[in-house]
Amino acid sequence: MSRRVFPVWGVAGIPVGVFIGMVAGGGVGTWFGSPGIGAIVGAALGVSAGMALLAAAIVIASARWR
Repeated sequence: MSRRVFPVWGVAGIPVGVFIGMVAGGGVGTWFGSPGIGAIVGAALGVSAGMALLAAAIVIASARWR
């Protein structure tokens, strides 16, 4: 019997974080007059949040492995 031990939300954390960060950053950047810079900053913050989710998923998967 094969069971998945790695959470799917850990795999999707980085791409979803980049997408949501770009959309939110572009919106905030438009408010301040520079949507391009806002999208870049938002994507960077999204990658950071996605990496945190990935790290949490790795910890959970390693705990389930035992």
